Amino acid sequence: MKIATGTASHRSIHQVTKNIVKDVIGDINGTSDFLMVGFTPNYRSKQAYEEALVKLSDESGTTNIVGGVFPGVATSDGYPTTQGCSVMAIKSDDITFHKPYSYSNIRTNPKKGAKIILDCYNKIEQKNKMGFFLTAGPFFEPDAYEQMKILDTYFAQKFKGMFNAIGKLINKNMGKNGYGTANYADEILSILAKKNIYNMIGGATIDIDMVTNFQFEGINVLKDAMVGTFFSSDKLEFDMDWTFDKSQRSDDFNVSDYLTSGYVQKINKKPARKAFLDLIGISEEMYNEEFARYANASLLYLSALSSDEGEHVPYVSIIQSILNGVVTTIPERILKKDNVSADFFTQSGTGIQESAFECAIKASQNIENPCFGVFINCSNRLLIAGDKIEKETNMIKEAIGNDVPFITFYSGGEFSVIRNKPVFAAVSLHGMIAGENTTKNVVF
Repeated sequence: MKIATGTASHRSIHQVTKNIVKDVIGDINGTSDFLMVGFTPNYRSKQAYEEALVKLSDESGTTNIVGGVFPGVATSDGYPTTQGCSVMAIKSDDITFHKPYSYSNIRTNPKKGAKIILDCYNKIEQKNKMGFFLTAGPFFEPDAYEQMKILDTYFAQKFKGMFNAIGKLINKNMGKNGYGTANYADEILSILAKKNIYNMIGGATIDIDMVTNFQFEGINVLKDAMVGTFFSSDKLEFDMDWTFDKSQRSDDFNVSDYLTSGYVQKINKKPARKAFLDLIGISEEMYNEEFARYANASLLYLSALSSDEGEHVPYVSIIQSILNGVVTTIPERILKKDNVSADFFTQSGTGIQESAFECAIKASQNIENPCFGVFINCSNRLLIAGDKIEKETNMIKEAIGNDVPFITFYSGGEFSVIRNKPVFAAVSLHGMIAGENTTKNVVF
């Protein structure tokens, strides 16, 4: 097995691609079997990404390419970058890299996307399988919050059934441009888990400005789509896990009134926005002074729900000055449950680094001699860590081994099927490790 990883930074996509060809593609003996590619969104042009993929394909000798555009990318042997590209190139007789798949209408028809994944999965005969897929990430229209004001009316409180349907229509309409990512990604995960897909790691492509949303399948550059592939092997094992920074936990609360469109109307039986601000210790006056004069400025906070297994799953809660409720990334299937309770968690640079170490340790604990890793990290964690983000990469290296190559994408949503359980989360880190299993034959 031969694996090469590398990250290149430059304002020119042509120079970045040239550096990747030299330092990554050139490090593989013979043609590659698979490329995982992440570009940053600052190059903007679909044509520029297409030309880069054609160059990478020609030089590597493969069209087995999957990737997309992310606010930040990193590899084990390079500094993270917010203006460049990261690539993992693999040549191996021990792993089968299956032909990439794609689906362009994923926002409005997630069931069809799940079926495409399942069809690919069911064709694989090897016993060990790992899925990898990317979807389009969030994008808010300029008037997104204006459309939601109808959900604050007296009639929305009184006639929940009707306004739940209205909320879903708003979601669907805005979904054409990215709204509702939590719901369609979570629906895909739930279908896959019910169909006994064991492990699958995924994330959402995103631009920090929520403008560019490209995904790569082979040499094709898609927009607002789903792309993915499967790895399979009779020799190697695949394992994975996830975590988030749980070091700073504060007040808890109950979601007491909501619409399943992802809009919380009441928290602790009080209007949600006011109750939320009280819980995090910000007065209405202070909030209005900082945010109200900006039409699209929002306050984001991490709220984590208690799961059936007793652990927490984090989601983003969004407070907007023109709304009385709170917009949430909590999927519908969870909001429908009784007694939805949550806790607040505050993220820190140190906590993020420690959670990266935890994720890598958990993902690799059943693997002996790891061969490579793939990590989907939250772009908000990138913002929190700032110029200390390379410490997170170092923590992963310490956990799985300094010589183990891996790639990291900073996404707009991290989601996985982990041991048959769907996990859709925010401000989290998901990791997959490939290698030999620790199980040994014991002779007595």
